[in-house]
Amino acid sequence: MVPEKIFILANLQARTQNRADLEQAVNEINGKLPTEIVYTSSSDDAIEKAKQLSANPANIVAACGGDGTVNSVLQGISDQGTLGIIPSGTANVIARELGIPLNFRDACKNLLTGAVKKVDVGLCNGQRFLFVAGTGYDAQVAGNVSPKLKQFLGKFAYHIASVKELLTYKAPELTFTFSDGQPSVTGEFAIIANMRRYGGDLFFAPQARYDDGILDLIVLKRFNPRTLLRLFNFARKVAPFPAQDAWQLRAESFSVSADSDCPYQLDGEAYSGIKTFYFSVKKQKINLLIP
Repeated sequence: MVPEKIFILANLQARTQNRADLEQAVNEINGKLPTEIVYTSSSDDAIEKAKQLSANPANIVAACGGDGTVNSVLQGISDQGTLGIIPSGTANVIARELGIPLNFRDACKNLLTGAVKKVDVGLCNGQRFLFVAGTGYDAQVAGNVSPKLKQFLGKFAYHIASVKELLTYKAPELTFTFSDGQPSVTGEFAIIANMRRYGGDLFFAPQARYDDGILDLIVLKRFNPRTLLRLFNFARKVAPFPAQDAWQLRAESFSVSADSDCPYQLDGEAYSGIKTFYFSVKKQKINLLIP
């Protein structure tokens, strides 16, 4: 279907957002395809607007903001819709993974010239995620990072929060049960990846692919500073995978049971603790514009 109009859902709270620069970039493409900026006031507002605008499959609906903004628009976009991304956040993991330019001008041009790629979407209890989910420690960090510090320091605010949380965090025991008959495993922290990147330039699941219909799991058997450091060094590509401390697994669907309330995160957005999770890959891929 030939696109008729581009709607850009822009989060003005995004760290590197600049309204004047965005409007200038949009003016450059508006003459070739009608383009409108729609400013959103909250995650719920972005979800609702994405639902309304993507109901017409001839519309391109683009998320302008960080990975959290992309996730909000992802929650609302219809199966027939086309999602675009204009990165303007702290880490912009999704854009980096997909090769989407990190400046407004080139990212807006990609909405005109990019190719539509069918991309997997992960599901956690019905909520969508595009690049990663986490059960446990990283969600605790994401939920407690200072917004002011994040605004000022960017991704380094997460480094500060991670050290602070490490001093007091008590990990729940997690049991992973797989629908394909793989043996169950237990652990105390897990990363569920749909893409390779995590937090910018970390690769906990370098084998993950966003179009293979599979989720990649990294399950830390015991959570403590030593095991976390070994896993972190693997993600930094300076050490081998710590097989004594963690499992590398792959599955289309699985459940997770926690022995106490466990916080979780989807694309970096933190949620309060629960005890039961069901993960799977959405049956229908989404349409996403990439260079």
